[in-house]
Amino acid sequence: METLDVKLGGRSYPLTLSPEEVDVVRAAAEAVEAQIAQLKSQYAITDRIDLMAMAALQIAVQAQSNAPQPAKGSADAAWSGAEVEDLLQRIQKALEG
Repeated sequence: METLDVKLGGRSYPLTLSPEEVDVVRAAAEAVEAQIAQLKSQYAITDRIDLMAMAALQIAVQAQSNAPQPAKGSADAAWSGAEVEDLLQRIQKALEG
């Protein structure tokens, strides 16, 4: 097991991970930090919790749009690209307001 010090939103989180998990978690943390930086540059948001929450939401929506599509009629049906884009636009409008 390895200890990885992950920095998110200005805070440090020490995680104990298997060697196989280290690169995945490191890349995920970098993606979150990049999303936070993008939100900071685009909107007048300074609250760390708001930035982390909105970054997490945007990343989750993007991941949902890239997930494999389950069978039609399934209760877990993934969103269409248009639905994801609409939600992302609504999130951006909320950040602006």
